[in-house]
Amino acid sequence: MKILHVLSFACLLSLRAAWASDIVSLQPLTDSILMLELKDGHVQYHQRGQPVSADKVITDPLDVARAAQPGSYRITSPDDPAYKDSVSPAAIGRKSKGVEFAWIRNGWANNRVVNTEPDHVKEHWIYLHLPTPMKPGMTYEVETGDLAKNARVSKLTYDPEKARSEAVHVNTLGYVPGAPEKYAYVYHWMGDRGALTVADAEKRAFHLIDISTGKSVFDGTLKYRKGRDNPETYQVNDSPPFGNFLKADVWECDFSTVTTPGTYVVSVDGVGCSWPFRIDADVYRQAFRPVARALYHNRSGIALTRPYTEFERPAPHHPGLTPGFAGRLFYTTSRFADWSGENAKPAELKAAAKGPLDAWGWYQDAGDWDGYYSHMRVPQELLMVYEMAPGKFTDGELNIPESGNGVPDIVDEAAWLPRYGHRLRQELMAKGYGTGGLGLRVSGDGFGKDTKTLPDGTQVGQGSWEDVNREWAVSGEDPWSTYRYAGAAAQLAFALKLAKAPDPEGVDWEKEAREAYDWAEKNTRPGDEEPRRLFDSSTIVLAEPRSYAAAALFRLTGERRYEERFLADTAGIKSGAILSGERAYGPWVYALGGGPSPADPATLERIRAAIFKTADENILNTSSKRALRWGGNFGMPMLIGQQTTPWVLDGAVAYTLARDSDPEKARRYLAGLYTTCDYFLGTNSLNQTWITGVGPRYPTQIFHLDAWYNGKGRFQEGLIPYSPWRKGKDLGQGPWDSDWANSSVYPAIDEWPGNERWFSNRCSPMGSEFTIHQNLAPAAAIYGFLCEDKTSGGGSR
Repeated sequence: MKILHVLSFACLLSLRAAWASDIVSLQPLTDSILMLELKDGHVQYHQRGQPVSADKVITDPLDVARAAQPGSYRITSPDDPAYKDSVSPAAIGRKSKGVEFAWIRNGWANNRVVNTEPDHVKEHWIYLHLPTPMKPGMTYEVETGDLAKNARVSKLTYDPEKARSEAVHVNTLGYVPGAPEKYAYVYHWMGDRGALTVADAEKRAFHLIDISTGKSVFDGTLKYRKGRDNPETYQVNDSPPFGNFLKADVWECDFSTVTTPGTYVVSVDGVGCSWPFRIDADVYRQAFRPVARALYHNRSGIALTRPYTEFERPAPHHPGLTPGFAGRLFYTTSRFADWSGENAKPAELKAAAKGPLDAWGWYQDAGDWDGYYSHMRVPQELLMVYEMAPGKFTDGELNIPESGNGVPDIVDEAAWLPRYGHRLRQELMAKGYGTGGLGLRVSGDGFGKDTKTLPDGTQVGQGSWEDVNREWAVSGEDPWSTYRYAGAAAQLAFALKLAKAPDPEGVDWEKEAREAYDWAEKNTRPGDEEPRRLFDSSTIVLAEPRSYAAAALFRLTGERRYEERFLADTAGIKSGAILSGERAYGPWVYALGGGPSPADPATLERIRAAIFKTADENILNTSSKRALRWGGNFGMPMLIGQQTTPWVLDGAVAYTLARDSDPEKARRYLAGLYTTCDYFLGTNSLNQTWITGVGPRYPTQIFHLDAWYNGKGRFQEGLIPYSPWRKGKDLGQGPWDSDWANSSVYPAIDEWPGNERWFSNRCSPMGSEFTIHQNLAPAAAIYGFLCEDKTSGGGSR
């Protein structure tokens, strides 16, 4: 969406400041409340090669005491007789929070950083409660004196069809014509003034305005949806009170019956209008493409170059291409599942070392450039989506190096990690280090930090391609990794058959899958069948990757030995089971089917029932409980992307299975998928997408070292941060701590709704980093699934 197009319909003062206590915008919240946004300054961030402590904060803080006084403002109007003589607001409300943070640490006391200079910039939202409602079409002037540097008088014309209000929330990208449910919402939290109350809300009309004509194509009335005390999670302490993420009463605008493509705003009488959005069959391509390309931007081992990206970067962690990295990567027989922590002790890894490796080509995360077992989620979910809807994806749409090879780009991206596994497995055998398995942990963290540390202890910023001052260990071959790789290889072989394309590199993926499966079967040690607790408190269970590999190989080959293994590993999955995590992949593949041999009828019925039960709980029940109708695990804590990432692939699988057998159930699943994505693309409290560079508002500062040092001064599109994050403690230790921003807010952090706890604190990994498997892959998968099917004539079939 063009920002100029957006602003042409905003009809509000929008003054972008160079720095310090400047007015950012003045706009109506309703006809009775004006919202004045101010920002105190900005941060000059350190650059590549500079100490991370070189961040500088330029700030001139707002006088919040004066800003809270009605007498600090005078409002007049040349049109409205009620404001012919200047008047002050009847009341003032405020909320403030830190929105940019710097890596500053002047001192240390009581086990936390104590700074003697500003370490962040605040943004403020001042709510001017008017003595008399504004009238449509009339102009108002707000005099703020010297509260702000860039303006003493601000003007706006109040027109609810053109003046955007932060209280009106939509999917800022848009809606698919055939989406069963399309909603906008009206709500807002005003800080110390509490939740917005819209008088006589259910008597108020809303209108869907066609921007090209300025006329309404649909009219309706607001309907009450949920209250500010509605529980939206079992984790009731994550976002007090009651586990409500919005802390606001919510009204809905239902325009589900509108199917005509175009660009629209939702206008609410006496309130204002939304951001412009499209109704378009392929509107989700705007989200899918940048997020899928973000996976390409986080490939390790290759240089990022034009014409595939403007965010160029040398190849990191490639023994043959990265200067200074030759001989830094070695193979150890120590299995990652046997490590006592995230990283085994270097001495233990070296003691089990076999020798150097030339392997390359895993994925890297925001600031952690290691490879992980969990990263295999990327090919699993991208391939799952492709096989459910192959008509939605084409060769060349992602502009990646493989584009034009005859294979849909989503399959090429899905193949990236299996190709690394293939190279690694073949090299281990060729060098006599291994016997046919592989390990998926690539650890550099055990040998030092991602940043470069100078002899005096100063930490210097560097990109992943400059990380050559420590050793890296590839973990020993193990059955968990090898089964998961076998499953992905079999799934890739199946996808290539669907695409009617040979593998561009000539790899026989069925052979790879068979050999890896056989190795894992023969090399399972005593005790490996027992659940293993990993460093992050997650648990791996051998039966889960094994059942996935068995299901994928049964579908590919039709051989009953694989189905028998799947049956044995999933015997405990009853029809009422909830499938989550790795446990779901084998059942999904088995239920989707499509192979040469029919599935066992009783097992198929049981597995399908569990998939539907899971979707009923996570998609239908969860979305019905939440005011903004977004699905997911109702018990998931507010962390690692719970507020930013649509984890609802289980609903896509259930929809695909039910589409022919139970069309009405399928319609409900599809509706839940759309309304879930609405939340992450704009109906949330912040009116923003959670994807960098996408939509009219998006995250602008996240933890991503390569982006910090790309020389562009901005982040590439498609990145999805972890935060908002639940409070762990009142005060954080330092800028790196997700709780560091807690003390920057007003009112106190416990008063803030969970969905608004985004602070743009790029210093905090937990607060603003991302991972490819927790954020990028699941988002790319579901946004891709909702793209237009070119073979079916539009929308999601």
